Amino acid sequence: MKSQPSPEPPPPAAELATLLNQAVLRLSPEVLAVKLRRDRLVVKYPPGRRYLVVTPKQWEMLQEFGAGRTVTNVLCAVIGAQRCPALREFYELVVKAVRAGILQTDAQPPPSLVLSSRWPLRINGTAIRWVTAIFLVAAGISLALRPVQMPQHPGWLVAGWLAACAAASAGWALAAGVVRAAGGEVYFPRFDWKTLAPRFRAELADAVMGGRDTEINVALARLAPAPVFITVAAWQGPELLVPLLGGLLLQLSPLWKSPLHDLLGALYHDPQLATSYDFVLAQDRLLTLLRSARQQLADQKYLLACAVATVGWLLVIFLGGCVLLQTNATELLTRFHAAGGWRYTALTLLVFVGLLVAASVITAGWIAYRHIRVWARERAERKMRPSAVLVSAETIAEWLGRTVLFRELAAADLLALAAAVKPEEHKRGSFVVREGEAGERLYLVLSGRLEVRRDYAPGRSEPVAEMGEGDVFGEIALLQGGRRTRSVRCRARSTLLGLDKADFERLVLSKMSRTVVEDAVQKVGFLQHIEMTRNWNQATLTAFAQRAKLVEYAEGAAVMQEGANNHWFYLVHRGELVVTVKNEELRRMKTGDGFGEMSLLGDGIATATVTVLGRGASCLVISGRDFLDFVTKDFAVGLGWDETRFRPVER
Repeated sequence: MKSQPSPEPPPPAAELATLLNQAVLRLSPEVLAVKLRRDRLVVKYPPGRRYLVVTPKQWEMLQEFGAGRTVTNVLCAVIGAQRCPALREFYELVVKAVRAGILQTDAQPPPSLVLSSRWPLRINGTAIRWVTAIFLVAAGISLALRPVQMPQHPGWLVAGWLAACAAASAGWALAAGVVRAAGGEVYFPRFDWKTLAPRFRAELADAVMGGRDTEINVALARLAPAPVFITVAAWQGPELLVPLLGGLLLQLSPLWKSPLHDLLGALYHDPQLATSYDFVLAQDRLLTLLRSARQQLADQKYLLACAVATVGWLLVIFLGGCVLLQTNATELLTRFHAAGGWRYTALTLLVFVGLLVAASVITAGWIAYRHIRVWARERAERKMRPSAVLVSAETIAEWLGRTVLFRELAAADLLALAAAVKPEEHKRGSFVVREGEAGERLYLVLSGRLEVRRDYAPGRSEPVAEMGEGDVFGEIALLQGGRRTRSVRCRARSTLLGLDKADFERLVLSKMSRTVVEDAVQKVGFLQHIEMTRNWNQATLTAFAQRAKLVEYAEGAAVMQEGANNHWFYLVHRGELVVTVKNEELRRMKTGDGFGEMSLLGDGIATATVTVLGRGASCLVISGRDFLDFVTKDFAVGLGWDETRFRPVER
């Protein structure tokens, strides 16, 4: 909650008009609201792990929507009650509440489900304050009584470094327990080993739902184990103290995301309202982005606290260096005076002040640059609009007849379809569709390369698949009447054929059922691209697609459990899965890999556990009886399966 995500591009004007004028919005029954400060509340949509910082009056406005009302109806009610807000602020609030899932409408799906961890540890936050204070005092006394020793052997440095990593990991575990005891959730616990300081970590942003006291307790809990390790080392292993003290100094730095940084934020930071950044209804996008950057620098009390903490932190480092060098500040000053070094000291202070000023200017410049970069990217993307391409109807009809979706249509139907599609040329790097947009058009790839991207955080996405000539996308939003479920961006200059929703229903759905279209595009298109099934004939692919189903799995879900009954065969459609036997990792699987056949061919008992890694996965699942029917009745199918099944999946 301390930092805000990168600004999102504003939605299309037509979409805003529908949302703010016609859509019936309802307050999600799952929302939680907690008081942060005297004039601040945080509202959370738990299933999607989305937060919104609002004022008490803004929360009252959101509650006006109740079980279902339009924006116009709510405005009429609050105006009649003489509680009319600033309209721009009100509209900003509504749009962001819809994005967060706090307000919901049938036309727009809520944010994707984010599963929390079943963290077993619970620790009283008040107790952790006293424990941390006692540990810090004990560490200070121990250091005063037991002198710090420089390590005489590299082994002590390594041992101390491992102890510092263990202390940091224990701090994260304790902090997660404090969050759970306060009624919050712990997300994505993991061990970060690709770093100079490998340690356990978890997402603890839900501490905000416990209020300021919980945020303070979480920061102190992260800090608590370090002084314990230092106290023990002072009496049992003094040569471990140097790396342990270095680890403590890192945790006390206000210059990055440390426990002290979080503590200062909880004590002095004024949470930024959701309506005061990332303006949706901005007339001049650049000016509003700069205004948002300026507001991030307006919290003077918090910035002053960080500056004071930085000076104190540097002073501690200086004094610690004096101790390790077996000298003191007075002796250093005497040496400076004897050597005529006061002028150099003054020069050093001037340089230090200059560095502080430069750091402040660079920080402000970086915040402004980040916002300007978003504006520039949006402007560049607007210039990358698709251009029309001249392609004859006969050429298009011939090409359509070779695609998975339209190969069964008659020649006359193909010509009618060719006359309706609109050829477009898209530049490299341009987005054809974006996740969350209204789906009003189907696209067919005539040439080029594209990538499918999945949004997993505001302003951040990851590639999940690639597409090329003959592929089709956009059918899900047309068939189900919803929003785009993925973004599609061009990796090279690409020529696409666009088919509007009305023409799709008139020319395609009148000839083919929705089920046939879904099977042809999603399942058959996938099967044609993987090693096991790419050589199957069209009839076999279609029959396999009709009997199989696509199943989505969340992160950490066990698709198959060792020792349990299994009567299904799985093909990985998207994501990454790990195969373990007796808790030992055997292999990892990606798109196109199959598993489950060993238990189907045996006694029906799975001999391995298959778990989802990353941010979820999906599999094409078919019953064991149907799968074995395909394998045994068609030799081409059996050969394709035989060539891939010896890559060990189950043991």
